[in-house]
Amino acid sequence: MPIYARYADIYDRSGQISFSLRMIPYLLEILDRRGFAGTSMLDLACGTGTVAVAFAGRGWQVYGVDGSAQMLVHARRQADKAGANVWFSQQDMRSFVLPQRVDLVTCLYDSLNYLLTAEDLQATFGRVAASLKPGGLFVFDMNTIWALAELWNGNTYFHEVAGLSIIMQSEYDKEAHTASVRVIAFSPQDDLYERIEETHVERAYPERTIVAALERAGLQVLERYECFSTDPPTSRSPRILWIASPAS
Repeated sequence: MPIYARYADIYDRSGQISFSLRMIPYLLEILDRRGFAGTSMLDLACGTGTVAVAFAGRGWQVYGVDGSAQMLVHARRQADKAGANVWFSQQDMRSFVLPQRVDLVTCLYDSLNYLLTAEDLQATFGRVAASLKPGGLFVFDMNTIWALAELWNGNTYFHEVAGLSIIMQSEYDKEAHTASVRVIAFSPQDDLYERIEETHVERAYPERTIVAALERAGLQVLERYECFSTDPPTSRSPRILWIASPAS
């Protein structure tokens, strides 16, 4: 069974929505710092649609693309509830197509770390480049090798909220720079609990690999920040926010 097939139903309740809620004002700050005046965007790997709906609510024309049909069910519900007009579609991030180019592409919450080969990363960057208008921006975050090796390796995380219990156990493969995360959730169903179990695998890439893939796709790096700040990343930054644009 693919990931998020059942976990999508509890994704927001699990607390993971907090990342997107924190990302919205941060993105707006980053765009404001650059004086960016775009009006159309793609939220790639949009998940349950929190960021896409927020930007649509601010008057943006928004596309939301995700590979999970189940996550998109919740994204559409969220958009309907907010009265937001978002064009959602189920597509692979390595081969997605939009009806028109956009000013901004975002890909958030280490979604790109789910691409486990450099070829897949390159293909995705190529589709992003093809989807951006001249002068547009590509804003994305990725977990670093340091984060997976030092913070994820052998870590067990437990979270409980409103009767929902979640256990995450991770192991790091030093040779492949991949982390495998076993997610076990117990979701209350009437007087019983439903057990949900998935394994998520992420890969971290050296910064030089990311830069080279962006450049081959025709994108140039404008800025890099330690995520949720405007400070430059260090060797111990767990997550980096990247800003790139079509090369002139």
